[in-house]
Amino acid sequence: MLVLARCILVMIVGLASPATAAGPLGGQLIVTPNTLIFRVGTPPAVATAEITVQVVVPGHIPWRLTLTPLGPLRTPEGAEIPASQVTWQGSPGPLFVNGTLSANHPQILARGEGSKAGVVRFFLKNRWDLAAGQYSQRLLFNLSSP
Repeated sequence: MLVLARCILVMIVGLASPATAAGPLGGQLIVTPNTLIFRVGTPPAVATAEITVQVVVPGHIPWRLTLTPLGPLRTPEGAEIPASQVTWQGSPGPLFVNGTLSANHPQILARGEGSKAGVVRFFLKNRWDLAAGQYSQRLLFNLSSP
């Protein structure tokens, strides 16, 4: 497997310029915005945040894009929300798939050939047992070619 590009996005439960990463074969991954902000209401509200993902590769090179949360969502005070509390819906399907974050385990977000773009909408369900505060988490996007 050849890594085409990697990109880190920061998720904050509280916009910046696009996150762009270029790989050795000219593959490029563009994620906009590079910070997700969930505005959480009173439980059981579901907060959403959306990103646009562009994969730019020459010709018809096959690729796959994975997403790995680097630990749980965490406040500066140490309160945590498991990564598995965040789900997503990707479109257009079947290029972009739906899924659930899994702490420190890559999940397939999309796969295809050539340059493509899509939208990923993340969901976080607020629960009464979550501590109030601003949570943050880093997400690693990995674009590779088999």
